[in-house]
Amino acid sequence: MSTPLAELLTPSDDGAFHCAACQWRCVLRPGETGRCLVRVATEEGISLLGYGMISGATICPVEDHRLWHFFPDTMMLSIGSWGYASTVDQQRGPYATIPEDPAKQRRLDAERAANFALERLCRGVVWAYGEPAVAHEYVLALLQLSRASSRVTALLTTGVITPEALEELGPYLDAISFDLRGFSDASYARLGGLPNWRDTLTLIAEAHNRWHCHIEVTTRIHHGVNDSPDELRELVEWITTTLGPYTPWHVLPGDAGSATASSVVRARRIGHENGLHYIYTSEASQTTRCPACQATLITRTNETVRIVGMKDGLCETCGHDPQLQLSIFKARTSS
Repeated sequence: MSTPLAELLTPSDDGAFHCAACQWRCVLRPGETGRCLVRVATEEGISLLGYGMISGATICPVEDHRLWHFFPDTMMLSIGSWGYASTVDQQRGPYATIPEDPAKQRRLDAERAANFALERLCRGVVWAYGEPAVAHEYVLALLQLSRASSRVTALLTTGVITPEALEELGPYLDAISFDLRGFSDASYARLGGLPNWRDTLTLIAEAHNRWHCHIEVTTRIHHGVNDSPDELRELVEWITTTLGPYTPWHVLPGDAGSATASSVVRARRIGHENGLHYIYTSEASQTTRCPACQATLITRTNETVRIVGMKDGLCETCGHDPQLQLSIFKARTSS
């Protein structure tokens, strides 16, 4: 099987190729490997070393990926490949490099993956292992095939996808679980490993505003790094003004210890004080309540999720729209 070539690139007169899959935008000459470690330049273009290689695949509840307001109580095919765009993730993440052992280089055709999700009655497909930006060509094919069979689609990402990549993915993308690691240069210097963390905010805003993607934000709180009240208030303000006050914010402990636990409590309080309706912590058994009347809408107990207080997408008690995504027939425009 020949190794496919990247589509998102621009050749230059000096023989180099400008990769546009992630925001590092590597300039590669034949023989050079990108920061992601899974794209290498040849005389013909940029070769995709990990195309079709699967680092993980499982069927699990959508809630496992911190998507709690996106088709609750449904099962998804969670799938992913090798490679990260973040230098921090390359040091710490489990899916940084392709295994050298051929026996561990599992392959799965995108069409077969989409068909498998349909056959197993999965509600959709979630790209959940590795960074989707560095596997753009495979991710695009998987999303297109999944949407063609009326499956919903979602990505877990640090937001390092480029605008060019989002332009291709947008028509087939329903949701993003966004890993927002802080809201300052200092925080991202420690936790992000990205070229410009503010570019990720622009990308997520574009996905929300133009492509009407459902967005949920996850922030891991690290004591003394990204937990200052001022930084947390700025982060919450960005969520409320850019994505809206109904956007779920998942606040998780990044380090063990009582100091981090108290930082999570403070973050949750700041989120509520500054207008967010839905804030979740690391506990699995958390209830979703109507922002208007506080009636229970979704219960989560003993790993069981149930929608209990809604009718036709509205709160059954007061008729308020809690703005959960429950239907694939949601208005989508490209303008």
